Amino acid sequence: MFSLSRLPTRLFPTCIQSTTRSVVSTSMDGWKQASKYMELDVKTKATLVPQPRGAISTPSAFLTAIGRSCADVSDKFKSWDHLFTATSLEMGDSLAIPVRKRKYILLWREWFKRGIEPRTIEIPKRAKKHLRLKNRVQLVRLKKQGLA
Repeated sequence: MFSLSRLPTRLFPTCIQSTTRSVVSTSMDGWKQASKYMELDVKTKATLVPQPRGAISTPSAFLTAIGRSCADVSDKFKSWDHLFTATSLEMGDSLAIPVRKRKYILLWREWFKRGIEPRTIEIPKRAKKHLRLKNRVQLVRLKKQGLA
């Protein structure tokens, strides 16, 4: 059995050593699909609409699977094809999807085309060190204004 813990840490970047981050994995079929997808030219990649896989067969199922309350905007997509062909500009202007959700949906849309199964990626919490520093800076500003 191969173990990373027995090897010197200088050989591997910290992202591999970290136990808090999850590794994106997919099945062999997913890897085959990803290799086929990567060989396509740019215009074909942009217009490619993947076939629904498993339990993910509707826009609402896809948006529920990726999480971060993206299911709230599932009624704005007419069909599976519309979800995968809508541009970022169209999502912002005519569908009125907020920027963060739009970027997250576009990210997962690309990953789904590459064969990666959707899952929720939580937004990381800020470090307490950052919050202490933020409080100090706020206190200095209030003192300069004479409010502290």
